Amino acid sequence: MNYTFRYHLWDPEENNEIYDAILSILKQKNLESFTSTIFTLSKDLLLNGIKANLKRLFFQEIKADISHPSDYELGVRMYKSKVLHGRLPDYKEAAIQKNFYVEINLYDNDMGIYISVKNNQTMVNNEMNKIRSSILHSQNYNDIMEYYLERADDSEGEGIGIALVVLLLKSMNSRLENFQIRNHEDSTIASVEISWEGLNSSTWQ
Repeated sequence: MNYTFRYHLWDPEENNEIYDAILSILKQKNLESFTSTIFTLSKDLLLNGIKANLKRLFFQEIKADISHPSDYELGVRMYKSKVLHGRLPDYKEAAIQKNFYVEINLYDNDMGIYISVKNNQTMVNNEMNKIRSSILHSQNYNDIMEYYLERADDSEGEGIGIALVVLLLKSMNSRLENFQIRNHEDSTIASVEISWEGLNSSTWQ
């Protein structure tokens, strides 16, 4: 099975198609009990991509350079207070006009289920460094609240989402090296491979 969905802005409360696609794939292996876990993982990657695109729209609005370190640090704090706390719907039309989108692809083969999330903007160095740090440090935790209390980055929310993905992968006995986030041409791609073997051996349901 192979499913692809594209969004400019996404509301997990209103869109069931990703959940239904995951459920359809897992039913083939009698592993549908993992649907909610894999949906949560997919949702976090998707929302991280959408927030990254909206961040760029906000930087354009305030005429700041997202690739400049000092502009970035100031801009993300303004972005969190003005956009993440209430103005997300205001940017939907701008995202459509500028064709800022996030695309999620879900497919399976004999080895496992694969999730790829692409947003059509590349990461800047500050973003990449924060993501790498989140992936590295979250491997030392087994509880997302513990991670949040000890390491949460107050400037923006990507760190928590990435940490949750890592913890969910650990719970499903999936190898963390199968989780990658990278720039590719003019896009950012987050990809995850979850093996059938890991799911079958996991005690997490």
